Formats: sequence, structure tokens, C-alpha cells
Amino acid sequence: MSLEAIEIASRPARVSAAPLAGDDRIVLRGLRVEAVIGVYEHERHALQPLVVDLELGLAHSHGCFSDRLDDAADDGAVVAPVHERAVRNRCELLERFARNVADSLLADFALSSVAVAVSKPGIFDVADRVGVSIRRRRNLRRGQS
Repeated sequence: MSLEAIEIASRPARVSAAPLAGDDRIVLRGLRVEAVIGVYEHERHALQPLVVDLELGLAHSHGCFSDRLDDAADDGAVVAPVHERAVRNRCELLERFARNVADSLLADFALSSVAVAVSKPGIFDVADRVGVSIRRRRNLRRGQS
């Protein structure tokens, strides 16, 4: 490698002041809810603990540029709908419950995507919990943002 090539390679990269496209997310881990859920008869008569993990893809993340609370997403606003979904749950499978949570969050909030993991703790002696994980993306038509 020539001295000129080394000099060019060691120059700092030029960084554009324009905002870069990103994949910003809010992450909520370990949200505890209770629901009547399960396929077995004994599971359909009592509340069971569930642990919900969420990754919320932000459609517009202005807060990371402005550093103003007014421009940030309200991460706490999603907690109540998840609890409400658990209280009203009539699904037997964790998969369906996770899909219902994802669908309602995409319908009610300006999210580009959502990942939902739902698990039941204490089901097996050999594992802390068993669960499912799904990811959904908003379908955007041309011209929408």
C-alpha cells in the first residue's frame, strides 16, 4: 500500500448532517399480566401469570434528534392495552394471544412494527418458562408514511 493510499484511508469519514434511516425501537421486557389461557380444562378456570416482552418499531423517532420529551414516543401508553387484552382474553393458545396484542398495538399506535413474546412461567421443572414470539410489520401502501 502506497503512502498516499494510507493517508487517504486514515482521513475521517465525512458525515452528512441529514438524518439517517434507522430502525428505532422501544423495548419493554418482563411485563407481568394475568389471563385465563390454556388448552386444558384446569387452565380455563383460573388466572395464570404471563410474561410479555415487547419491541415497538417507531414509525417516526423525532425524540432522538430533538432530545425533547414532547417528541418522544410514550412507551408507557402501551402497558394498559396489553393488560386490558389479558383481562379480556378468551384465547386458548399463547400464539393467538400474542397475535391479538400485536394487532391491537399496530392498530392503536403509530408503530412501524411490533414484536411480542409471551411466556408462561413455571410450566416445566426443567425450564423457567415456555412461550412464543411473533413479529408483525405495518403494511404501508405507496405514498403512506
